Parts: sequence; C-alpha cells; structure tokens
Amino acid sequence: MAIPRKNLIDPESPGFYHCMNRCVRRAFLCGFDPINQQSYEHRKTYIEQRIKTLSSIFAVDIYAYAVMSNHYHIVMYVDPKAPYSWSDEEVVERWLKVFPSRLDSPQCKEQRAFKIQAILNSAELLDKYRERLGSVSWFMRRLNEPLAKASNQEDNCTGKFWEGRFSSQALLDEAAVLSCMAYVDLNPIRAKISDKLEQSNHTSIKTRLNELQETSDNSHLDTQINPTSGQIKRRPLATSLKSYIELVDWAGKSIIYPNKSRIPLHVASTLERLNLQSYHWLKQVEVLESKFTYYIGPVELIRRKAQQLSKKYLHGISSAFNLYSAVD
Repeated sequence: MAIPRKNLIDPESPGFYHCMNRCVRRAFLCGFDPINQQSYEHRKTYIEQRIKTLSSIFAVDIYAYAVMSNHYHIVMYVDPKAPYSWSDEEVVERWLKVFPSRLDSPQCKEQRAFKIQAILNSAELLDKYRERLGSVSWFMRRLNEPLAKASNQEDNCTGKFWEGRFSSQALLDEAAVLSCMAYVDLNPIRAKISDKLEQSNHTSIKTRLNELQETSDNSHLDTQINPTSGQIKRRPLATSLKSYIELVDWAGKSIIYPNKSRIPLHVASTLERLNLQSYHWLKQVEVLESKFTYYIGPVELIRRKAQQLSKKYLHGISSAFNLYSAVD
C-alpha cells in the first residue's frame, strides 16, 4: 500500500528528500525527439534554471540535480520553519516572485503596492504563504506547472505533460544523502549519454566542476559540501567536496569500465567513515531509486519509520543491509 505524501514528507521538520518526475506522451519531451526529429533541449535548460531560481525563493537548498530527456531528479534540503523567521515583507516579496505577473512591470508599481499592503493586512494569507514557502509540494508544483503549460502551447496540444505531481524519497542520514547525490549526478553516465562528469550536461556535478574551473583557488575543495543553490545555508555535510568528487569520479569510471573498478583507498575510507559497504555500495547506488521506495537510510532508521507508520515492514530494509556496514 502506498504511503500518503503527508506521512513521507514531514511538514514541520527540516529534512533531505530525493524528488523526481517523468514526462508522458512520448519518451523525449525534454530532449531530442527521434519521431519528428525535433530538439527540445531548451526545456532542460529551463528546468535547470528554474530549480536554481525557485531555491532562491523557497526555504530549500539544492544539493544535487540531473535533468534528463524524459525525467529529472533533485536532492534537496527543506526547512519548513525557516519562513517563520522571515519578516512579513520578505514573505510577501518571495511569494510574488513565485507567481510573476504584469504587476511586476514598472508601469504597475502602484497596483503592486496595493496588493502587497492587502497581503500584509491579512494574517491568514501571511500564515498560508509561510507554510507554502517551506513546502516541498509547492516547490515541485511551481517547478512543474509553468513548463507543462509552455510545452503544451509549443506543441499545440493539451493534456498531461508530467506523469503525476512528483515522487519522493526521504533521506534519513548523511550516508543516504551522499549516496543519493551520487545516484543523481551519475544519471547521464548510467544512461550512456556521457562518459565523463565534465560532459554530463544539466547536472549538479557539472555545475560544481565548472565552478572549480572558474577559480584558481581550489582551497574550498577541502571544505565541507554546500548546496549548489538555495537560501537555508544549513550546516554543511561532513564530507568534503574533494572526497565527494573523487567518489563520484571513481563510480562513473567503474560504470563505464566495470572490469577496472578497483576502489581506491581514499574512496574506500570515505565510504567507511559513512558506515557504507565499499564492496556493495556501487551496485546499490546504481539501482537506489528502485531498491528503496520511500525511505533511504540504515536498517534501524527504516524500521523506526515503519513503527511510526504502524507498518510491519517497509520496502528497502533488505537493500539497507547491503548498502550499510553492520553496526557492532
């Protein structure tokens, strides 16, 4: 039985989530369509930019993303409590950015001021907008809807663009977050679209590598992993950016050249520090989404979630035994 989204995504507590959505109608609505020989690559760019824009508005940090021809993935951190620390004026300004309108033009300055004041005078609206600005569902809604409408107009058709609202998995510890980030960043390599991280377009790993190339100071390689975009600026992940890049680089090469996939000692030490099994990690990460349906994390945390939901079992426990090392 499916778990209701309200039980999967805690509306009151900060947390990490892996969210994804897939196109309908044809296989490649965001890439090159082999049927009519038409390219929709510009939609990938739109999604990538939209993710960055929305993360500057919502109480969300983006840690990984990959935009593919028929689906996309995001690893995000959301803090539902953050909007309650923002001033009323900031809440209004952020919400108006979520829904751009003609009132944003200089000619409508007076009308926009009236609208802002009307919202400021309504405690009910302010509370509603604070809740929405800290919501994963509203973030995903405002990511999906504009592209669906624009694409239907471009294709001169009606109907669904996405299979559904979105699907999601809760990431229960840092090892789950880093494993899921790697799973997302390796999408183009697993799909045999790219054989190098530097050529994996529309991914967060390419964004991180590009930023490194643009600066001669690589001292921040040894700093802990920060989000690629966002507003929360939570405590960074304990793993260094250098260690993460080395981990994903080795994993990508191992997928391409499986017979030469001996794990380097420095990569093995990163996995061991996170209590992950170096022998099984890559195999598990390649199928992470399907092996863990709702929660990704160690066995004890998944079992705890099962108890909270009054369930005897949750899919993913057997895979967690293979992903994580046994705890003494």
